[in-house]
Amino acid sequence: MINIDQIDAFAFSAPIICALACMIMMLMDAVARRRNVQEKRLRLFLALTYLITSLGWLGMVFYSVSPRIFASYYTVFLFTLMLDQVMIYRFVSIITSTGERRKLNRLHLIVPLLFTLVSAISDMIVPVEQQRAVIFSEVNGGESNFWFRIMYVLTTAVFIVYNTLYPFLNLRNIRRYRKFIVNYSSDAYNASLTWLAVIQVLILITVPVPLAGLLFHVPTISFSYFAWVGTLPYFINYLILCYNLLNDNYLIIQPEDVKEDTAAKMTTIDRKLFEHYLREKKPYLNPHLRITELATGLHTNRSYISGFINKEYDMNFCRLINRCRLHHLDRLRLSPSNAEKDNIDLVLMAGFSSYRSYLRVKNEEDKLSLLKVFEK
Repeated sequence: MINIDQIDAFAFSAPIICALACMIMMLMDAVARRRNVQEKRLRLFLALTYLITSLGWLGMVFYSVSPRIFASYYTVFLFTLMLDQVMIYRFVSIITSTGERRKLNRLHLIVPLLFTLVSAISDMIVPVEQQRAVIFSEVNGGESNFWFRIMYVLTTAVFIVYNTLYPFLNLRNIRRYRKFIVNYSSDAYNASLTWLAVIQVLILITVPVPLAGLLFHVPTISFSYFAWVGTLPYFINYLILCYNLLNDNYLIIQPEDVKEDTAAKMTTIDRKLFEHYLREKKPYLNPHLRITELATGLHTNRSYISGFINKEYDMNFCRLINRCRLHHLDRLRLSPSNAEKDNIDLVLMAGFSSYRSYLRVKNEEDKLSLLKVFEK
């Protein structure tokens, strides 16, 4: 008959299998993209993250099936769980960059290394049996466990802080990126990283409390069903990260794309010139149009054209371009030459990157129209 420990072990092994499978897919995709150095490095970095996080979950399996092995593995367990959060944070920082070059603060790495060093020293001075007694709340040998008890409580508390703090930092970066991307890319809806924001919220809600209850032996939440709640978001997270990397559902902004050439001559434009350019050149038919490309065509810079659009049309670059696409789509539908074409084909001809992207734009415009009706 299956006992509770076996159920725990099975729950904690699911993220390991998922992480390793995703790691293999990232390595294969890195090989396929070997000509694109940046994309290759990003996938190799994520593959390493998957490997490290699987080592962390392996510790939870040991925790469930063998107290002695877990006590011996605790230093590795602690390091991988903390480093995993740092690496995910670094990954999010890369794909949410708005063009500035930012280095990872050394404190992000120093703190895990410091606690790992303290844990390694504890392994050398505290016998494994006494460590196990503290970790699993067994009858212990008295004062000889005092040092390890303090260290265990402190490191577990740091683990909880890491699993709470870093999702908040990731959400902050995503929020900043989303504000920038709507004034930079005409395909901001596909590059908005909503998928990443959702999973960070799920982790905040479901991960720190269940795993803390298990490690601290809190009776009300230290049971197997809560362990499933803690592992499920990570399982989903690994799949979502892998899926969106494979499908390029993100946009990394290059520093040179947002760097302004102040020495270059800048053309001042007005509404008439701008709209004439849109009608004649139809830049919105490019599904991946960026504001830097529009600025180049109008012989101006990114900051000027962004401010011009916001001031003249009271909307961001992304919304303006997508409205142009909607109007162009209406014209395509009215053309007799397109009578036999499918709606999806017309949507792509109008400049939308996908039918899903079109639906998101259309739904948003319909909501705005409805709000204007109620405002009257």
